[in-house]
Amino acid sequence: MEELISQLKSFLGNRVEAVRAKGPAELEIVIGEMEDVERLSAELKEHIVELADENTLAKIDFVTAEGREIDSFSLTQ
Repeated sequence: MEELISQLKSFLGNRVEAVRAKGPAELEIVIGEMEDVERLSAELKEHIVELADENTLAKIDFVTAEGREIDSFSLTQ
């Protein structure tokens, strides 16, 4: 999971406030107020196969700084 977090941080850069583990197979990506979540989520979904191992199973949540979930998707490759 730490490797996936590192890959996501590298890919998303300063477009997100944080990438952190929420549970054993769940990650939170904290989005800033001014970021277009739909665009960022679509871009990540498009490139996730390049970032995650084919055996990786995880749920990825996009949340506000206050913890409100905005979007989520699962890796079920």
